[in-house]
Amino acid sequence: MLSNRPLFPGKHYLDQLNHILGILGSPCQEDLECIINEKARSYLQSLPYKPKVPWTKLYSNADAKALDLLDKMLTFNPHKRITVEDALAHPYLEQYYDPADEPVAEEPFKFEMELDDLPKEKLKELIFEETVLFKQRLAAETPMQQN
Repeated sequence: MLSNRPLFPGKHYLDQLNHILGILGSPCQEDLECIINEKARSYLQSLPYKPKVPWTKLYSNADAKALDLLDKMLTFNPHKRITVEDALAHPYLEQYYDPADEPVAEEPFKFEMELDDLPKEKLKELIFEETVLFKQRLAAETPMQQN
């Protein structure tokens, strides 16, 4: 968005995590506590301390509002991170924001199922089912056209 290149270009998940920590800095103890996976938490605790890199150092010509939004979106702890609603209403996005036209999901997205572990056929089936549900909801919301 600000440089037309990935901010965290990792070759694999550990490399990408190191890129993230190299910019966001090491998470504090409170932020580490939000990590449920003990192995992941232990790994992060085993790493040497890294200070946070100021966004102005990475993007010296960027708008201050853009950097503020970036900082709020890329907060390590999800409980401290800006919400989608607040991000859309952020001053940096004000020219695109219309509070009357901001649809909200009926229910939160759940990450309970790891899709990369599913067989190809099961994944196809789930995509088909989701498409059917989407079309049903769309049909229910769209008034019938009169000829």
